[in-house]
Amino acid sequence: MSQTIKDLTRPALPCKEKETAAGMNTSETIPDSSSWWRGHVDRFTVVGFLVSLFIHAILLLILAFIILRSPGVGENLFLITSSEEQGEEDVEIDTELDLSSESGGENEETADSIAANLSSMKEPTQKIEEIVIDTEVADLFQLEEIPQVDLSTDFGGRSAAARQRLLAMFGGNVKSERAVRNSLRWLAERQSADGSWSFDHRRKKDRHENHQAGSLKNCRNGATGLALMTFLGAGETQKHGMYDKVVEKGLRYLASHAVKVPEGYDLRGRIGPKNDVIPGGNYPMYAHALATIAICEAYAMTKDRRLRKVAQGAIDFIYDTRNKEQGGWRYQPGQAGDLSVTGWMIMALQSGRTARLRVNRDAFLSSAHFLDATQSDQGAKYSYVPGQGPKPSTTSIGLLCRMYLGWDNKHAALQKGVGYLSQTGPSPNNMYYNYYATQVMHHTGGATWPKWNLVMRDSLIKSQLTKGPEKGSWDVTDPHGNTGGRLYQTCLSAMTLEVYYRHLPLYQLRPDDGT
Repeated sequence: MSQTIKDLTRPALPCKEKETAAGMNTSETIPDSSSWWRGHVDRFTVVGFLVSLFIHAILLLILAFIILRSPGVGENLFLITSSEEQGEEDVEIDTELDLSSESGGENEETADSIAANLSSMKEPTQKIEEIVIDTEVADLFQLEEIPQVDLSTDFGGRSAAARQRLLAMFGGNVKSERAVRNSLRWLAERQSADGSWSFDHRRKKDRHENHQAGSLKNCRNGATGLALMTFLGAGETQKHGMYDKVVEKGLRYLASHAVKVPEGYDLRGRIGPKNDVIPGGNYPMYAHALATIAICEAYAMTKDRRLRKVAQGAIDFIYDTRNKEQGGWRYQPGQAGDLSVTGWMIMALQSGRTARLRVNRDAFLSSAHFLDATQSDQGAKYSYVPGQGPKPSTTSIGLLCRMYLGWDNKHAALQKGVGYLSQTGPSPNNMYYNYYATQVMHHTGGATWPKWNLVMRDSLIKSQLTKGPEKGSWDVTDPHGNTGGRLYQTCLSAMTLEVYYRHLPLYQLRPDDGT
């Protein structure tokens, strides 16, 4: 380039003079043959360089457009209808379930139609039987077309606009969302004056026989955490939503019942006149995990600085109370773990990480060691404690934890475990299993998700009570329902129907967690 500039700015070549008829000398611009040739060569060099520069600039712009174009679904959004080994071939959908992209008709719901129906929460004007996942539209779906979804956080799908889009994309519908709203109304009506909930949810006016109250009357931190998780999963926070005051009161209760201890903040729910008695039994560590999840999620969603200190202290308590030898958690701090308590603790640690709290890496390494001790079939199945045989419920917990601890979607054990859960199918009487397994199936997506969702979603919609004093709740069917009761069953059922947006799909819309 410097040479070109020099060529363009140097003086003109000397010209020969000739004598006119009057004897006067004039300058003539025609050089001799050698200087004339050099001048033309210089001009041709400049022109050629400029032409070459222009062509290369055009090529660079084209390449930049190709490289920097907005990423499409094929790169960042692996749809739930894709096969586990998706290549360039067309996706195969089970047409017997009417899930093909060509079915359309009055059964199809778009984000706009869902939004219109949810805004009024009235019965839809058309009969809605199933939602159709339009794969042709979805394949063209660009991330910039869903700016409502905050991809920087695991909770980025919980805003009102994001929920509408994700419901349409992942298989929810107006009926499922109405069921969630009815459950939130039921929960709000059972909140105590101090902001807490109880697994014995009965109010003074509840004298009917079908109350199905839980036996855990002293586990208010656990019940409050579980109820708050249900509100937060639907986008309700202490700063925004129909139930902002409900959520605020619940969070105040948990914060006021967090006990400062050397390990951090203890949310097991101490009792006694001076909040000085640690309850016995097998539920205190459950209570701590559930309360921690609720506080961390609320902090992550709102950045409410009032919650940060307690949230961080609760995460620290989890880390310091793990079993140091084998990993995991159980009923008492340091006790050899079981997968049920450990599952909730890992979810709490993940919530803390999403909230940008300090989470010691050893907590996750310890969790992975415990999962290794409970796995079988090379990691495809999991047992309650090491040495026992695997079960579907604990397998679903183990696989979900493996996902959060870093297993890739193509991991052979994960794929085999998902196949096992898919073959087992949703349970008609084990909501604990359904809650975890539905998350596993949603995160992995593929052709198995629409089939699972069809059964799970519609069975929950159908089984929710629509009249009577417990309208909006679910009857207890879970084998552990006698302790958690109707409140426990209702929270798990509602959060299962929130699966479309409660957590962004790990292998489809992966957030940047900053780790």
